[in-house]
Amino acid sequence: MSFSQDPNSNSEEKPEEKAIQVKVVVLGKSLVGKSALTYRFISDKFPEEHDTTVEDQYKTFANIDGEQFELEILDTAGQDDYQTMLDTWIEFGNCFILVYSIDEMDSFKQIKAKYDRICKLKANEPFSVIIAGNKCDLPDSSRKVSKVEAESYAKNIDVPFLEVSALNRINVKEAFMQVVRNYTSKKQKTSEKKAIGCPCF
Repeated sequence: MSFSQDPNSNSEEKPEEKAIQVKVVVLGKSLVGKSALTYRFISDKFPEEHDTTVEDQYKTFANIDGEQFELEILDTAGQDDYQTMLDTWIEFGNCFILVYSIDEMDSFKQIKAKYDRICKLKANEPFSVIIAGNKCDLPDSSRKVSKVEAESYAKNIDVPFLEVSALNRINVKEAFMQVVRNYTSKKQKTSEKKAIGCPCF
């Protein structure tokens, strides 16, 4: 596991001390572009070379809707050999970006199983999920997963959906910001419900 500071951060600049800590886990089949999306978000660069990820961990800071967040991002392996670690990754996170590639139907099918597992393990705590269809820069002739099909599935499970491109910097920032935004909203609603249920003193 590696742990890296945001490459864009200035060592002389200190983020707000009261930054909200959020853990984001990027899940999906191997070679769908999870690492490229993560690196694009953190550095605003597309990786020139790529080795298959086992597990990489990063920390970066982001201002979302006027609030400062400290994001701990876990970029996970997609190979079948590492799927025994899935529960550990899910237990780590608050926010989950489920990535598939629009040119591979199997990668889309796999995120459904991952979503079901997240719901089971996180049933008693707030969490958020976003579905990201990567490689939307590819020509239509390469597409295997239609946007309509993905949108329909996302609507059915009531989670946001975006088509993204790490290569062309399409909706990458939006995907990370949206999943964090939704998590903080759910966490706030959970806190309010608990407060209402507490006895007044």
